[in-house]
Amino acid sequence: MNRVVRVFAYVLLLSAVAHGVRTPSILSSLSRAQGKSLVLIGGGVDPDNAEIWNTIVDMAGGPGQARIGVVTSASADPNDSFQYNGREILMERYGAADVIHINVSIWDPSVANNPALADLVRTMTGFYFGGGDQSRVIQSMYLDGHVDTPVLAAIREQFEAGAVIAGSSAGAACHTTSVMVTGGWSWEALKDGAMTSSNNCCDLTYNPDGGLAMLDGYILDTHFAERGREGRMIRLISDTKHEPRGVSYGIGVGENTALVVTHANTPQAEGKILGENGVTFFDLSSSYVDTSQRYFTIRDVYMTYLTHGDVYNLHNHDVTFASDKIELKGNENYDHALTSNDIFYGKSSQPNRKPEFVRAATSIFDARLDTSTYGTTYEKNPRFRVEMSRAGREAVGYVKRVSGFHTDVHSYKDMYVAIREN
Repeated sequence: MNRVVRVFAYVLLLSAVAHGVRTPSILSSLSRAQGKSLVLIGGGVDPDNAEIWNTIVDMAGGPGQARIGVVTSASADPNDSFQYNGREILMERYGAADVIHINVSIWDPSVANNPALADLVRTMTGFYFGGGDQSRVIQSMYLDGHVDTPVLAAIREQFEAGAVIAGSSAGAACHTTSVMVTGGWSWEALKDGAMTSSNNCCDLTYNPDGGLAMLDGYILDTHFAERGREGRMIRLISDTKHEPRGVSYGIGVGENTALVVTHANTPQAEGKILGENGVTFFDLSSSYVDTSQRYFTIRDVYMTYLTHGDVYNLHNHDVTFASDKIELKGNENYDHALTSNDIFYGKSSQPNRKPEFVRAATSIFDARLDTSTYGTTYEKNPRFRVEMSRAGREAVGYVKRVSGFHTDVHSYKDMYVAIREN
């Protein structure tokens, strides 16, 4: 297998040179325009979502220029993942000049050490990491001791030089420098806390060594509001923020939605929201846990939820709301906020219905008379209560009106959250 991969990679590399690929000049231009950049997709990205797919191709040099390496390490079926995401979508539908399969996997770890494949990686102007299981990415891309394989080292070189890194679902969650979430559900997370391993798929688990270290300062999660992952994010940050790779901030990206990051890991770093749903930002820098309570109790958590066109400054946490949205204060459509008895229930079978946490939270900002609301977990013993408020810390909401509450595009900044036993 090694020899086959080596020969194939050299053939592709020679072909790239013969066809005059000008990777250094393309990357130099991209670096000046966008610095280190990422397109982090929350999973479930529609092949017809031209805004997101075109953004990936454009940030890799544009149609006819972009050379994108498709990394399928997370997938249980790497070849199928490559054919679908790489050939059918990125090249045939959205015009990438070429796509190459970076077929590093846990099933053949030697591929990640292949120098010819690493050389081929150095001709790429972008990378797309497919979905699956982010733990497979870490297992296949690192040597013992969390040391880069040659292929990962080459991807990192290209990223530093200006190549965009994109990924969906596990292919986005794996890019943290901080601890990396690997599984679990919100109620179990609040009840039992974070752990590094478990045989129970419902338990909140994480990798304390982190991910691929492309984005500093945040824990990343995906399929976010659609799977009610707010509780697990809050507990994971709270339990790990004092660890060597712990942080006080988190990002949860919704499905068919992307956070487009430019100038990553600098004071100019910012993320713009594209797509159908929202991106949730967590600030636990001033949060505290009340250890006198029987079950997990936390206060002073702040959340920001942004939607299409909004921009979040990843360095100072400032928000710029999209120009097509209006401030909700003075323009509320309802008297009262909504409550929920299943606060972490995510995607509904009803079309266009907001997930429960989003529904309750955004209703505060669209209410004339209420400034707070709450939701409880469906599960009990214990049943947790999530309290939310727009009072204090200059919380503000914006909206683009469409045709009703569930289709209106709401955003908010700095909502207060506390969690306790109900």
